[in-house]
Amino acid sequence: MKIKLTILTFLITFISVGQKKKNGNMYIDHPAIKVIENLHEAMNSNDADALNKILSDNFRGIWGDQFNKDIEPQTKAGLIQTVQSIHENNRYFNVNKSANSYPDAVEYKDENFAGVTWVYSWEIWSMVGGTTGIDYTNPRHVQYVVNKDNQVAFARVYRNQAPYTDTNKSQRMMEDGKIFSHHPNINTVRKFAEALERNDKVNLLTDFHENVMVNGTFNDWDNDPLNLEDLKNGIQNFHDNFEINSCDNMNIRYFEVDSGMNFVQSWWRVDVKRKSDGKNIVFPVMFNHGFDDEGKIVRHIEAYDSQKLYQ
Repeated sequence: MKIKLTILTFLITFISVGQKKKNGNMYIDHPAIKVIENLHEAMNSNDADALNKILSDNFRGIWGDQFNKDIEPQTKAGLIQTVQSIHENNRYFNVNKSANSYPDAVEYKDENFAGVTWVYSWEIWSMVGGTTGIDYTNPRHVQYVVNKDNQVAFARVYRNQAPYTDTNKSQRMMEDGKIFSHHPNINTVRKFAEALERNDKVNLLTDFHENVMVNGTFNDWDNDPLNLEDLKNGIQNFHDNFEINSCDNMNIRYFEVDSGMNFVQSWWRVDVKRKSDGKNIVFPVMFNHGFDDEGKIVRHIEAYDSQKLYQ
């Protein structure tokens, strides 16, 4: 009996999982998809007349990620005005399907959707704030409804809100910490630079944390940062090939940042003699050094044009 019950249970599960009910058809090519392409073209060119023809008079647009239950749907006139405002207040506006996707057109059998076609579109919405310079480029997903007159009657938009969070802040001046012209961390960076100039191996890296992260323009963008031993070897290699005549500080400040990591930024005029041919070379170097609570350097970032050293 136990074996029979087990078999019966399996059959019931198989039958329930295997059942399917079709509720319409999905198309990769469909006139409704062309309507959405025309909508994008009209928005990109700020063509109010074209938008007036493409959008139905009863058009309604909503944000799929909007939590305000009382917000009114966007109307046809509202969308046309929004497109106009976007072009007036922003630069480089463009909306189009994303490169690695394609829209789907769906005709449902459900009587609630009779006579209309849903178009599911994966898009890239791109523009730069004319006042703030903020790049709003981000992917979005839109569910459109195209009616029997080949007009867009509905749109539900899902988009990444992150690029918009700084918009209001960027309309005004806001402080984000303090800048110090004199600070113990500045003293630490000066001592490092002086030891670097004199090839003082004893004092060169005494203020560096053993797990310091080392990076800079010498490294490709997606490469892992280097470590303390790499930094030591790199400095030794530099001294093997160049003699430092002077390393003069042109500017140094400590930034105590409220929203991020504190750091000392310093600019240096570096004068060296290339040992291979005795050529004298002067070039700028920028350092960014981050510190832990004990005053140890935990980030060492350097930027300079290495090609100047071998011209």
